[in-house]
Amino acid sequence: MKRRLAIIAVLSLLSACVTEYDTFVPPPLDFSEQSTVSLSVASMAVDSIYRPKGAPYVDHAMAPTPEAAARLLLEQRFEAIGGNDRLEAVIVDASVEEQKLETTTGLAGLFAAEPSARLVGRIEVRIQRFDDRGVARGLVSTAATRTRDIPKTAGFAERQRIEYELVRDLADDLGAGLINNLNGSFGDLVASS
Repeated sequence: MKRRLAIIAVLSLLSACVTEYDTFVPPPLDFSEQSTVSLSVASMAVDSIYRPKGAPYVDHAMAPTPEAAARLLLEQRFEAIGGNDRLEAVIVDASVEEQKLETTTGLAGLFAAEPSARLVGRIEVRIQRFDDRGVARGLVSTAATRTRDIPKTAGFAERQRIEYELVRDLADDLGAGLINNLNGSFGDLVASS
């Protein structure tokens, strides 16, 4: 009888732990609804020299990756409308490092609402200006950094949502920084923003 009660208790605990597997389907990032920055240049090329790193970096497994978000932002929000000069935008950094955090152990740890990891994201873009002869005439560098904590109780879907929001916010911060820096350094090229 005791054995039967023990089995029932274990099965009850296991069934309480089993939940439906949730997934998070990230909505596509789209910056086309935000104001377009018109630049009086012949062209604006977008390239990347960033290469994903190994652990503890996790950006390569995110959807979308910070690199893809930065590229999309540059392509959708910045428009060459004609002129003599040209711009080259280079994605230098698009990393997200996962830092493990210490958590409370033992019985107290079961009830502590605390993060088990922190995501530290960074996107950096350099925009170089060239005249019609190919001579460099200036450089603007802009970086955005954000962090997000992952609760130790977070499931797969919640983690995906946190990662998506981190990338979206990084891209928004990058866009605001680029506009500010372009106005400050290449103001003669900014036709509208």
